[in-house]
Amino acid sequence: MRQNLQFKKSRDLGEIITDTFTFLRHHYKSFFTVFFKHVGPLILLTTLLSAYLQYSATGLVTDFGGGSSLSASASLDVMNYIAEFSIVGLLNILAAVVTYAVSISCVLYCIKSVVDHGEIQEIEVVQQMRQKFWAFIGASILVFLSVMIGAIFCVIPGVYLGITLSIIFSVMVFKDMPVIDAYSYCFQLIKQNWWMTFLTLIVIGLLVGIAGTIFQLPMIIMGVIEGVSSVQSGGEPDVYFGDNWLYMSFFVISTIASYALQVITIISTALIYFNLDEFHNNTGQLEQIEELGA
Repeated sequence: MRQNLQFKKSRDLGEIITDTFTFLRHHYKSFFTVFFKHVGPLILLTTLLSAYLQYSATGLVTDFGGGSSLSASASLDVMNYIAEFSIVGLLNILAAVVTYAVSISCVLYCIKSVVDHGEIQEIEVVQQMRQKFWAFIGASILVFLSVMIGAIFCVIPGVYLGITLSIIFSVMVFKDMPVIDAYSYCFQLIKQNWWMTFLTLIVIGLLVGIAGTIFQLPMIIMGVIEGVSSVQSGGEPDVYFGDNWLYMSFFVISTIASYALQVITIISTALIYFNLDEFHNNTGQLEQIEELGA
């Protein structure tokens, strides 16, 4: 019989990485069923909007990028292109924010379901996702603004806030705190463990980045081939591939893969939260003692 992963315990860097994949190995079928069923449509929408932006940018440069003066009708077409590009770009940003928030919500509530019940209960996960939808949207925007403001004044405050607030969503889920309380609580949990959290997120980011590069290799190869061919022919390299359907197919695949790989980072941040919570509060040990005394 498979033994469930114990979440509420201290972990070092190696254990966080190992247990991330252990969770996926134990629950991959139910987890990815729930994830792609409820987050997949948003991922697809965001990906298609991004692909259309690439296509529109290529059309704009191809049709109006010659550098010569434009007629009145051509100028109007340019303005229409820019207006359309701006609207789609705004929709893409909004879709990306929603997809980001819903992805984190889905992953964390799946983990919470396993912690509470030993398995992923889809109905409960979806209900909690709906209840906390706007809270996760608000937290996403708050974290982004905090990191950006910190980075504007100096890069170091932005990095510090980014690492500290990486666990805000886990606090909201596992402590059931509202956004503002979770924001403040992150600074308590990160005490004496900021550098360890920073190192862990860097290593996980490198692993996810390397995996993501594999899916981007076809696009990189196409770009290199185009560049070499242009140099040999003495022409300007074509850096816009929006009208190349092979390239766009690879673009869609790599974008969807990047969202799927993001799951690894989210699970890891949840395990980082449990490690920090155990360091400060001994939650797992206290629960074990209560169970022994019951």
